[in-house]
Amino acid sequence: MPAEASARVLPTALAFAVRLTVAALRERGVAAEPILARAGLTEPVLDDRQTRISAAAQCKCLEFAAEALGDEAFGLRLAEASNPREAGALFYVANAASTLLEASRLYTRYFRLSNEAIRPRLSRAEGAPVLEFSCHGPPRLQASQYVEFHVALLLKAMRDATGTRVRPVEVAFAHRRTADLEEFNRFFGCPVEFGAPSDSVTLSDEVMALRLTTGDPYLFETLRPFCEAAALGRNTGRGAVRARVENEVERLLPHGRAQKPAVARSLAMSPRTLARRLATEGTSYEAVVDRMRHSLAMEYLREPDLSLSQIAWLLGYEDSTSLSHAFRRWAGQSPSAARRAPPPSPAR
Repeated sequence: MPAEASARVLPTALAFAVRLTVAALRERGVAAEPILARAGLTEPVLDDRQTRISAAAQCKCLEFAAEALGDEAFGLRLAEASNPREAGALFYVANAASTLLEASRLYTRYFRLSNEAIRPRLSRAEGAPVLEFSCHGPPRLQASQYVEFHVALLLKAMRDATGTRVRPVEVAFAHRRTADLEEFNRFFGCPVEFGAPSDSVTLSDEVMALRLTTGDPYLFETLRPFCEAAALGRNTGRGAVRARVENEVERLLPHGRAQKPAVARSLAMSPRTLARRLATEGTSYEAVVDRMRHSLAMEYLREPDLSLSQIAWLLGYEDSTSLSHAFRRWAGQSPSAARRAPPPSPAR
């Protein structure tokens, strides 16, 4: 897809994560152009800091960069080396608040100024404040590096704004990870759960009450009308039905609950309506599930600690024999043979 077309695909996002990715690739001697091309982008699209690109393209770019660098924690490290001001108006309006709680409310209200595909929500769970994130647009499977980047950048912004080393109570990610776990625990300073029901950051009331050293009521009153108007203009739909189905299927597969009626119910549709909506996008529920299983299988096979029986369970199969039959249909070889194949060489 040409970069110009990709930039118009909803939902959209500011391209600051891609610009940071390009700089990181070049610093490590890896050509950025092939990675941008794989994501459907070209460098001129990134010249204007206000240019918006496809959120899915941005997610893909981070995934491809992590693959090229052989760095499974690329998103985390990218955020750690970045300046939160790259987020633009969202950063400044949130940092003009008086406390971290007020900043979090502004952050959730205006986040679509930065990215329309991720929806943050501030709530309470077991008496503690929780920032929870949901993906609307890019399949969650393709957003792991970006979600890790985004959550790490959020915590870095909190630390910068309060002048303290903010430590969450807990951080959770919906995707699975077996490598670099200590790196995540070190950065966040708290237990980090992978394979959780959702992406979230749990904080304490004491942390939320911290005052921001950047607080500026005059700046806030100046920015608020602009942010309100811009946010209304970014009030996009919830994304393609196929992407919403993919996200729900990925969540339900390990529990053997990824049946069409259950997924349709979670999306507030009847199974017939779901089938009709998917048909208008040129696919079917069965095709979406099959594609998700194939993509997830390839991801899980990279994890040496996962047995084929465990992978079969994660994909909703009764046993490893069912997984093997499906995998031969997808890839023309057994899962064991695919696992033994050498990984692709980093692009240079």
